Amino acid sequence: MPILTDIPSIRTALRRDPAWSAYALCDLAPDLFPSTRWFTPGITLVLHAYDTCILFAMDAECLPEAMAHTTWPFHVQVQDDVFTEVSRRAHIEHDRRMWRMRRTTPTGDEHDARVVPLGPADVPALHALYADGDATGEAPDFFMPSSVQDGAYFGIYEEGQLVSAAGTHVLARQERAAAIGNVYTRRDRRGRGLARATTQAVVRALADIETVVLNVRHDNAPALRVYESLGFERHCPFHEAVATAAKAEIP
Repeated sequence: MPILTDIPSIRTALRRDPAWSAYALCDLAPDLFPSTRWFTPGITLVLHAYDTCILFAMDAECLPEAMAHTTWPFHVQVQDDVFTEVSRRAHIEHDRRMWRMRRTTPTGDEHDARVVPLGPADVPALHALYADGDATGEAPDFFMPSSVQDGAYFGIYEEGQLVSAAGTHVLARQERAAAIGNVYTRRDRRGRGLARATTQAVVRALADIETVVLNVRHDNAPALRVYESLGFERHCPFHEAVATAAKAEIP
């Protein structure tokens, strides 16, 4: 099965479902595209970046060839039908059922005076904040300091300490796509609307972006309500998981 290298052709295929493909659209950016391999028919992406390997697929048709180009272990973001096929071929750990949500209505114009933009100088404070979630497994995945410089991050400080933050996993303005992530409020400051305030600031900063998405665990009802109140709706369920090793025999 052929490997695609033509960006316009890849973009056209991804734009058939931009909300599901938002991360992949951002991987068309010049700094990331050299780290990608794209397989067809359908679209399956293998990304070697961020000190890991990630597999994204729109269908399972070229999955075997794509998996042959991964490095183990690798992360997967796939919907149910593809996950079934990945599970046939690989041992799976840390499977999480997720919702992909997409912005469908504009956020309000209200501004919370507590919220401030974050930049590279705030990275140590972000690391300290996210470390609060290590003990409970709630710490955000895939926080890259470079995303603070390249994306949109906002936070709330109290008594000199960062207690809540939200930002973008990826942002590619030329592709008109962004994914919100790394939303976290310190455990002793929850229930006060801080996560909503910081996330709303990120959404407002992305007002000119056509496709804005985020991921949330399927059973996180409070977060789902917050994001729905900010103009997001559930687009599709999917799996986040880690494929640890190929199976010796495929059932």
